[in-house]
Amino acid sequence: MSRISALEGAIIASSKGKPLGSVAEVLFHPVEPRVIGFSVNRPRTGGIIARAPVYVPLGMLTAKTDWLEIAGKSLPSAKDSERLLGFSWDVTVQWSGMPVRSADGTAIGAVDDVDFAFEDGNVSVMRVSTGILGDVAVGRLTVPHELLEGFDGSAVVVSATYSELQSSGGAAKVVAKGASAAKETGSRVAKQAYDVGMSAAIAVGKSFKSGTGRRMLDKFKEMTREDEE
Repeated sequence: MSRISALEGAIIASSKGKPLGSVAEVLFHPVEPRVIGFSVNRPRTGGIIARAPVYVPLGMLTAKTDWLEIAGKSLPSAKDSERLLGFSWDVTVQWSGMPVRSADGTAIGAVDDVDFAFEDGNVSVMRVSTGILGDVAVGRLTVPHELLEGFDGSAVVVSATYSELQSSGGAAKVVAKGASAAKETGSRVAKQAYDVGMSAAIAVGKSFKSGTGRRMLDKFKEMTREDEE
């Protein structure tokens, strides 16, 4: 299994071992819970001038020990990669930091990390940070693929009611307790984090390419991500 946090910054090299760029973001299908590719930062021109990111479908890459290898000598053109993908990169979604909701519409937290199969991109486990619910430390919730419905345009949806999540284990009960505490205190931090998260929960599109979407997500992560386990 691959983890998105471990892949961010990973080097992408040609079949001859020449570095071509590094992973900027792991991108997901517009609706389904599966990874479909990456946005890739290329080396700066002359070491100074930034270049536009390139998008690479998951199917073009092979995972090596310390890098990702692409067949051939160069990164694909947008036209070639979209032909393989079957749709535009503008509709892909970056899950990290996105709000997570239960099927009954209750806010659970934010996507902290995701494990997926590199072969087909299917998500196996999603880790949810509950820092979004305020400054009450309630830990993380691990959601198996069976409970993942996908992205609905504004949040990642867990295919279960809140009561069903509570019955699935202690971690879920802690999340419910944190949600209740945040609601009772009317935490300003919780509202700010959720508002920013909802605003950031957009398709990659022009906003991401211009840097606006990325800045929003970075701010959201800063407010919600806890220390690594």
